[in-house]
Amino acid sequence: KKKNEKEMLDNNSIDYKIQRLNLLAFPRNSIPKCELTGERASVELVTQHITLYYATEELAEQAWLGIIRKIAHLLPPLTQPAPIVGTQEERQKRVHNMTVSKRSLIDFCLLESLNMLSVQKYQLAFPAAYQALQFCKDIDGDKSVTLVEPYMQLSQSCLGLKQFNKAEEYLSLARWIVLNTPTCSDKIKSRLHMLKGRVAIAQGMYDEAKKDFAESIYFSSRCYGAESLVASIGYYRLGDSFLAQGNIECSLAFFDKVVDIWYKYLSELNQAKPIAAPVDAGLPDASSPVKKDDEQLTEENLSEGRTQLELIFDHRRRLLGNGHIATGEVQYTLGLFEYFLLGNDTRAEAFILSAVNAYELQLGATHPSTKHVHMLLQLVQQSISDKAAATSKPIELN
Repeated sequence: KKKNEKEMLDNNSIDYKIQRLNLLAFPRNSIPKCELTGERASVELVTQHITLYYATEELAEQAWLGIIRKIAHLLPPLTQPAPIVGTQEERQKRVHNMTVSKRSLIDFCLLESLNMLSVQKYQLAFPAAYQALQFCKDIDGDKSVTLVEPYMQLSQSCLGLKQFNKAEEYLSLARWIVLNTPTCSDKIKSRLHMLKGRVAIAQGMYDEAKKDFAESIYFSSRCYGAESLVASIGYYRLGDSFLAQGNIECSLAFFDKVVDIWYKYLSELNQAKPIAAPVDAGLPDASSPVKKDDEQLTEENLSEGRTQLELIFDHRRRLLGNGHIATGEVQYTLGLFEYFLLGNDTRAEAFILSAVNAYELQLGATHPSTKHVHMLLQLVQQSISDKAAATSKPIELN
């Protein structure tokens, strides 16, 4: 028998329960609406601090686990009508404090949504982004550019849940605001077109997706440069669209562009860090991961860039073969990525060792490029040996 009431305890020891809504307790024309869908509510989420209403038990639990459990204690003063007593100065101060609190919660909810999206928990990302959207509307109205980010996160959540119509709906709302905001940044426009392209790809609309990916590359190039890491994500998406249509030549050309951008970026890191530096030279340890202080090197771009390079490696290996120089090139780039950005020496060694084999086969052992790749391999192997020695070194007790 299905239970009508659920009780759970979260990490902060805050009880909540989900129970059927007693419709007789409300006037006929005042039945509560669902916080997530706007439909007629059938259950209520009861916490120590506030009671919220939802269409189904699943939506109520989704909202609790997604965001409400972390902000329930902050919601009552922000959702109740502001008192009208006091002087005008006191009322203005209350409004200001409430606005500041809501903006802080907007940032928190969007960050929670991004964290959920990064681990593909799309159902939990949705309520966090939706809560941010509601606060944005309360503060800035329905036409503000601040609504674009929540709309895009809601669309990305729906895309992950394969709810394509809803994803397109949220993107349309975001796009309408962007088109009516002349001061909207190129960064936002780039992300909007990227997401539009992803939704189109998911529905098999490759020609439409290619247009959006091209627009995304254009705006990211204006913002960061045509050879930027952000632009490389668009190049990959565009190449993947051509590959899905069977245009292998064009797809490989765009994949070449992606590898070239990452190769140049990572090679600069290689040149900026000392190779085979003496231990007592007082120089940075070349085996430690690079600090991710580059504006473009966000966790999202880092994860997507790593995934795209791996996919390009798979495509080149399948289409060109393991011994092809292009396959060796992407293996070398992956090795640089693992070594300098992730600090994973073992995986870096495996990629670079395979790259050395490809370079020796195609260019010969004495070619400058082969020697360069082999030199990095020695650096990585030396790092592995040094770490192993440090781990096995006995601790001296006084």
